[in-house]
Amino acid sequence: MALSITGIAPNTGPKSGGNTVLITGTDLNTVTTVTIGGTPAVTFTAENAFLLRAVVPAHAAGAVSVVIGDGTTTQTLAGGYTFTAVDASEPLVSTLARKFRVDVNTGTLSVPVWTQVRAVTDFKPARDNNLEEDDDYDSDGYGSKTKTMINWGAEIKVGRKIGFSTGVYDPGQEALRLASEEFGADGSMQIRYYDRNGGPEAYMGIGTISWEPEGGEAKALDVATCKIDGQGKLARVPNPVA
Repeated sequence: MALSITGIAPNTGPKSGGNTVLITGTDLNTVTTVTIGGTPAVTFTAENAFLLRAVVPAHAAGAVSVVIGDGTTTQTLAGGYTFTAVDASEPLVSTLARKFRVDVNTGTLSVPVWTQVRAVTDFKPARDNNLEEDDDYDSDGYGSKTKTMINWGAEIKVGRKIGFSTGVYDPGQEALRLASEEFGADGSMQIRYYDRNGGPEAYMGIGTISWEPEGGEAKALDVATCKIDGQGKLARVPNPVA
């Protein structure tokens, strides 16, 4: 492979900078310089050869080029990023909880097949930070805590619905339910959730699956709650519909 840059997401952000972007391409693990609009990125880290995470610097409003280099050659994404001016008087519009879409990988890690989980009625992503006290004699009597670990998970409530003509349960739901009955790797799945409108919120990780039917009285609908307990990192990823 040779060094290349194919995209950046999100491709817009405030002129004050400070937001994180994901750069896609090849040989990104060899990158030694990243500039956005001619200004070096605040920080950058190659996740692998195809994905690089960078923190955007401040810059005047307008479209700029993104340039990466490996010490020998450079590659440019012309006009790849746009700095926007913040308008404090701009009206704000509420977003909705139902903006999130959830997919499960029914393929393999090397060849993923993303299958949507349909009939979601409630979705709650969660993070739990472990904080340890790190105050010392020089803290002037004030306490101090530092984050040492992040646990993540999600709770998905679904309506148990079948195809109108096939009579078959939703494949995404079924993949989760069947995984909940297994142990070890077979009891875990790779999931991703993201803003279905193309917004910047998009995450992916592997978690252990639990499945709890709610039951109920005769007139109740068939509803189940799927709980995902994260195993390792929950990574920010480019939004697949951006």
